[in-house]
Amino acid sequence: MLLKNFKFLILNVELGLVIVLLSGLSAFGQSQLDSLITIAERNNPEIQMTRYQSMAAKARIDPAGQLPDPQLKVGAMNFPTDFNFTSETMTMVPEFTLMEMFPWFGKLSAAADVEKYGYESSADRLASVTLDVVANLRQVYGQIYSVEKSIQYLEYKKRLLQSVVKVAEQLFAVGQVPQQDVFRATAELTMVQSGIITMQGRLSDLEAKLGAILGKNASYSIKVDTLSLPKLESLSTLEAQLRSENPDLRHVKNIERAAVAKQVYAKRAAIPDITAGVSYGFRGALMPTGMKAPNLVSVEVGVSLPIFFGARQQKMIDEASFMQRAANEQYGSVSIALDSRLRSTYADAEAQSKLIPLYSKELIPQYEAAYNSSLSSYSVGKTTFAMLIDNLTALINTKIEFAKIESDYFSASAEISKLVGEGGRE
Repeated sequence: MLLKNFKFLILNVELGLVIVLLSGLSAFGQSQLDSLITIAERNNPEIQMTRYQSMAAKARIDPAGQLPDPQLKVGAMNFPTDFNFTSETMTMVPEFTLMEMFPWFGKLSAAADVEKYGYESSADRLASVTLDVVANLRQVYGQIYSVEKSIQYLEYKKRLLQSVVKVAEQLFAVGQVPQQDVFRATAELTMVQSGIITMQGRLSDLEAKLGAILGKNASYSIKVDTLSLPKLESLSTLEAQLRSENPDLRHVKNIERAAVAKQVYAKRAAIPDITAGVSYGFRGALMPTGMKAPNLVSVEVGVSLPIFFGARQQKMIDEASFMQRAANEQYGSVSIALDSRLRSTYADAEAQSKLIPLYSKELIPQYEAAYNSSLSSYSVGKTTFAMLIDNLTALINTKIEFAKIESDYFSASAEISKLVGEGGRE
């Protein structure tokens, strides 16, 4: 009677296990991920810092193209030591002078171009930081999925083994099963409990990382039921997209453009600037005829003399030229590094994409069939208890491995999206 109850218990727990293991997917996971991405883009401190830096760079464009502030001077003209208001007809008190410096044609536009490309570079930097944060978020999200699935599978195995240990002890007490069945079930239960504790610790660590990504000073708990696995495009398509859309490459290219613009500005800075001014002086003296002396207007035009060209403007030209060369070399270095990362990540994703159908369509159904067969055989005494436990363990471990493969593929896809610049520019 005890043996029959034991088999009935296993069948009922097994039914609950299979229902959970084979439960359908839901669309909740993707909408939850989209919400988390929105929160991260709005609250992540690194994104916020980079966004404000980009806004500051944009604010520098217009001032760079404006004329310098004019100068207003107030003074006295032709002021003798024995000054007398009524006798010195050329004395002007007060005299107002307005001066303005006009940079040579093209200087202001060149200066504005330097700031414009600096802003473009900062905008690309913002896109890069945003992509990096979103990729990290997606990777943590996928890892949480894997860990939560592992805990879920281990919890069901734990419940089954707890029931098995209890019934096995009762069967051993009446001599229907050997004591080694009790030992084996107890040992398996201890290993499962150890695995759950390990996974729970890892889950806490991931929740802390998620909270930091979302800009929160605390852990952030979520429930990830499923992952929406994107399709893997061809490597040639991704390489072309990387070269055209990656914000790090655009960032370096705009640094190079800013250097070119600075070189143009430095060359034009050697051209003399024009200074123009107008003065208006008030005369208080009287003319010999007895009439008040009329007020006077003065006009002046000057040019700057670049006598320190070798020590100033030429050094600016050299600096801009070296910056351009450095940016050109940096572009090649960054391009090679990104191509290498893309190919490496693509190889990982491709391997995982091949494992997913292998596990879902072949390995897992085979292990399920093996476990169901051993369960049926054990119920009629044609297999051992150890074989039943081995098949159950193999099924659970395969399910856990499959969840990790999905997570690894999801993480690799997130890295690829970052590299090819998907959704990176605001």
